[in-house]
Amino acid sequence: MGERGDTSEFLRLRGPLGLLAIHGGGIEPGTEEIARFVAHHSGGSLYIYAGRRATGNLSLHRPSHGLGHEHRPLAMRFLNHVEAAISIHGHGRNQNCAYVGGLHQTMVQRFLEIARPVLPQYEWISDPEIIPPGIRGRNPNNIVNLPPAKGMQLELPRELRETRPTSDGKHFEPAGDAEVLSRLLVRFIELLMDENSQQDRALRQPASRNF
Repeated sequence: MGERGDTSEFLRLRGPLGLLAIHGGGIEPGTEEIARFVAHHSGGSLYIYAGRRATGNLSLHRPSHGLGHEHRPLAMRFLNHVEAAISIHGHGRNQNCAYVGGLHQTMVQRFLEIARPVLPQYEWISDPEIIPPGIRGRNPNNIVNLPPAKGMQLELPRELRETRPTSDGKHFEPAGDAEVLSRLLVRFIELLMDENSQQDRALRQPASRNF
């Protein structure tokens, strides 16, 4: 954990697919809770950069390609460890839409195949011509695209970032549709990891991974 007054960083290195919440805490509420939940239950690695002010956290927002990761040792350790990443963000645009971007298009399309039938009340948009500029996740310097296999960026409306207090009252966790999404991401990551493990065992050498 790294603390810098108004902000904090958190790193946990586990599996080769990592979760990112670089606008955690009060910057984009609910994104940190989703990333923590998914990483914990899937065995994924985790990096969080969060705003910890009582108010006014939006002023701490930095674009995903301008986080200054090269000057953040925890972020660099994350990037040197993972092979691919999923970055969780929140948007304040059309609240019926979830935008799915990033440069790992195979991951994007596979995720859409399972997300659309499970959460059909949302419009899942991946066409970069339709996603609003600035949240497409296609900048090669976006932190989600810096791992070797690049990654997928989720831009979620408020209802997909809903939280509730944990049973001990000390923290918050995904609730409602956000919990459904979080559990879906856990299953998705487990599927990718299982497929890659099978490939590695079959070839007895590093495989061409699905992420």
